[in-house]
Amino acid sequence: MFLKGFLITSFTLIASHAIAAPVITIQTEYFTVTGNDSNSLYQSLQKNGPIGENGDRYHAVTRWKARWSYSWRETSRWCQLSGVEVSLDIDYLLPKFKALESKPEHLKKSWDNYFQALFKHEQQHKDYGVQAANELEQALLAINERQACSTLQNNMADTAQQILDKYDLLEKEFDRVTNHGLNQGIKLQ
Repeated sequence: MFLKGFLITSFTLIASHAIAAPVITIQTEYFTVTGNDSNSLYQSLQKNGPIGENGDRYHAVTRWKARWSYSWRETSRWCQLSGVEVSLDIDYLLPKFKALESKPEHLKKSWDNYFQALFKHEQQHKDYGVQAANELEQALLAINERQACSTLQNNMADTAQQILDKYDLLEKEFDRVTNHGLNQGIKLQ
């Protein structure tokens, strides 16, 4: 009898901490660039590109924001986590070449190669956000012990901030190593 009750309790605990993938929302916006050759197109990218958090202008930006909420069971002596929900908002801001279809074939090909490399780089930024959201959900769910409610809240906040800081540093290092994608082939020819 004891073993049967233990199995049921264990199953209930596992079921209440089941990991559901974070809800991901992706939004893509475009800014217009123009040009009749690679040089004028590059100048348009430099003039019209989005401004990053550091104040520099870029050819594209991917921003992500992880959000989380949680619930707990509370008694007069302790709280215990009972659920976690994580969501991730991803916003791409990418260039769109105005009147591309009317341009010479060599410029279209150059743009296609450039844009593919640029988008691949931006997708890596998105992937960092997805990894952060997944890790955030797993880490928050792992905070399973009974604690004072204020301690549980502080542990949740500290854990989340450590993960977000980690991925912020990974993204900065990624941009440093790739020179914001230039080392990955983001060049107009």
